[in-house]
Amino acid sequence: MRRRPPERTGTALALGIALALTALPAPAGAQSELSELQTVERIRFEGRHQVSEKELRLSLKTRLPSILPWRERPVLRLDFLRADTLAIATVYRQHGFLDASAGVEVKPLTKPAGSAEIIYHIVEGERSTVRSIEFTGVHAVPESQLRQKIYTKRGKPFNPLALIVDTLRIAEVYQDRGYRPRISAAAKRGGNDVAVRYDVEEGPIYHFGEVYYSSAGPLGVKRSVIESMLEVHKGDLYRNSRIQRSIEHLYSTDLFRSVQVTPLPDSTNSLMEISMRLEERKKRWIDAGIGSGTSERFNIIASWGHRNLNGKGLAGILGSRLSLDQNGKFLLWRTELTARAPLLFGIRATPQVTGYYLESDDRDEPLHRWVIHQTGPGVRFQVEREFSRILKLSLTQDNYFVQQTVTLLAPQVSDTLVPAYYTTHLVNAQLVRDVRDDPLLTTRGSAQSIRGEVAGGVLTGTTNYVKSEFASAWYTPFHVNWVLALQFRAGAATPFGGSVQFTPEDSTVSLDVSKVPLANRFRLGGVNSVRGFAENALAPNGGLAMLQGNLEVRIPLNGPFGLEFFIDGGNVWESADDIKWRDLKPYVGPKPVAPGDLRYVFGFGPRLNLPFGPLRLDLTWSPRPIDPITKQWFVHEVQFAIGPTF
Repeated sequence: MRRRPPERTGTALALGIALALTALPAPAGAQSELSELQTVERIRFEGRHQVSEKELRLSLKTRLPSILPWRERPVLRLDFLRADTLAIATVYRQHGFLDASAGVEVKPLTKPAGSAEIIYHIVEGERSTVRSIEFTGVHAVPESQLRQKIYTKRGKPFNPLALIVDTLRIAEVYQDRGYRPRISAAAKRGGNDVAVRYDVEEGPIYHFGEVYYSSAGPLGVKRSVIESMLEVHKGDLYRNSRIQRSIEHLYSTDLFRSVQVTPLPDSTNSLMEISMRLEERKKRWIDAGIGSGTSERFNIIASWGHRNLNGKGLAGILGSRLSLDQNGKFLLWRTELTARAPLLFGIRATPQVTGYYLESDDRDEPLHRWVIHQTGPGVRFQVEREFSRILKLSLTQDNYFVQQTVTLLAPQVSDTLVPAYYTTHLVNAQLVRDVRDDPLLTTRGSAQSIRGEVAGGVLTGTTNYVKSEFASAWYTPFHVNWVLALQFRAGAATPFGGSVQFTPEDSTVSLDVSKVPLANRFRLGGVNSVRGFAENALAPNGGLAMLQGNLEVRIPLNGPFGLEFFIDGGNVWESADDIKWRDLKPYVGPKPVAPGDLRYVFGFGPRLNLPFGPLRLDLTWSPRPIDPITKQWFVHEVQFAIGPTF
C-alpha cells in the first residue's frame, strides 16, 4: 500500500501573493545617528488618517515608558525601528492600502537627558477594494457556501493576508465532505480594484481506514477505552470535524497530556488512514489552591487523585475544602471521596459517585439572630454527558443526612419547630452551553445554563420543594480591546407538603420560606452577585424567588492591569408572586428602598489579571439610600475578590 504525505492547500502560492503585494520601499524620513544609548520618551505618527493610532501602537516593538515609576525606561534600538516601519506598512495593507510605506525619525530631547522622541512618517496611498471573487473547479460544494466562509468579500478593502486564511477555510468545508482538496489563490490588481480567484482541485472522495496508535512508552489505558472515545470508524465518510471531536473526547477523559493526529491519505484505495500519537498524563497528582465565592469569601482546597486505577480510566479523588466568611469565621468544612469513570455502559458519558462528610455554620449575617450548626454524611450520584465542545448535560441525585443545632442570639426568635435531624433527597438536571473564549479572562462569547431541581416527593425525605434557575452571560469586545459583559439570572422555588420549618421562627420569615432548608433557598449579595452588600445580605432569611442583573465594562490598561466599571441589580423575594413591575423601576433620589424594591448599585475598581483569574478591588455606591434608618447612600466602601464576577 502506497502512502503519500498530506496534500497542501495552496498556502504557499497565497503566501507568495501576499508577500509580493506587501513588498516595501526603503524607509523614508530622516534618521538621526545614534552615537550613545538613548531611551524612548514619546512616540508620534505623522500622516496617519485611515488607521487608528492604538492599532498601530500595538504592532510596534518599540514601547513607551511604563506608568510605573520603578520600571526601567525602554532603550532605543535601531533593529526595533526597522521592524516597526515594516509592521506599520503591514497593518495598512491589511486595511487595503497596498502602496502604504513608513519611515522613522529619531528626535533627541533635552528633558529627560538622553531621551528621544520617535516619529513615524506614513504615506498611506489609495485604498484597494475587491472588485470580484471567482471560483474554478468547484463542483461538490455550492459556491454560495464557500463565499460565506471566506473573509474576502466583494466591495470590501482587499487584505492580501486574508487569502491564506481563505484557502484553509475552503479546505475545511471540503474536508468535512470526504475530500482532500488542493486549493490555491490568486489576486490581480488593476488600479485600485483587485480581482480574486480561488482554484480548487477537489480530488476523490475518501473514507476512513485503519487507526494506528503510537506512544513514547507502553500505554496504560486500554485500547477499548480509547476507541470508545473516537468518532472515527473504518468505512465511514472522511470528515475532519470527526477527527477534531475525537481529540476533544480524549482530552475530556483527563488521561492524556497530548493527542496528535495525522491523516494518511491512500489515494490508490481512496482511504484516509489515521496515525494517532498519545502521551499520557501522570497517573497520580496532588493539587491545592485558594478561591473566593459569593457566600464563601475564602476557600482553601486540597486534593489527591489517581487517574487510571484499573487501566480503563477509573479515577479516584480524595479532596477537602475549608471555607471562611469575610470576617475569618468558620463557614464550612467538606471532605469527599469520588470514583469517576469515562464511560457508562459503553456510552460516552461520565458517571461518578461521591461520598462526603460536611460540617457548616450559618451565622444569619448580618442580622445576628442565630447560628445553625450542621453536620452529616451524604452520597451523590452524577452522570455528565458532553454533546459537543460547547454543550453539556448533567444529572445529579444527592442524599444528605443532617444533624443540626441552633444557637439563638435574639430573644424574639423561637426554634421550637426546627428539627434536630432531617434528610434531603433531590434530583438535579442542568444543561450548560458555553462558547466563551476563556472562562477566567473572557473577552468574547456567551454562556447559558438552565437548571431544574426536585427534592422529596417520591424520593422521600424531610425536604419537599421544586426549584428552577436560568442564567445567561454575554461578552462583546469593542473599542479595540475593551469588553462589554452582561449577565442575567432568575430563579424560583415552590415548597409542597410537610410542615417542618428549617430555620428559627420570627415575624420576618414566612411559613413557605421556612419549609425549604436555608442552603437551598435563594440569597444574593457579595462580590460575585450584587456588589456592595455583605455576603447573603439579600435576603438573610433567603427567599423562593430571585432576579439578578450585572453590566460590566472591562478596560485593559497596561500589561496585566485593568479597570472595570459596573452596574449591579438584584433582590430576593419570598415568592414569585411578590415581584411587581413597579418594584423593578430604577430610582434616583432620597427615598429609601422598600423590601420588595430591586436594589441597584454602581461602581468601579482596579483589576490585576493573573493566570488563575483577576484580583479585584471594588468600590460601590447606591443611587438611593439603602438603610431606611441611617439613610446611608454608600452601600459598602471596598470589597476584595479573587476571580471574575461572572
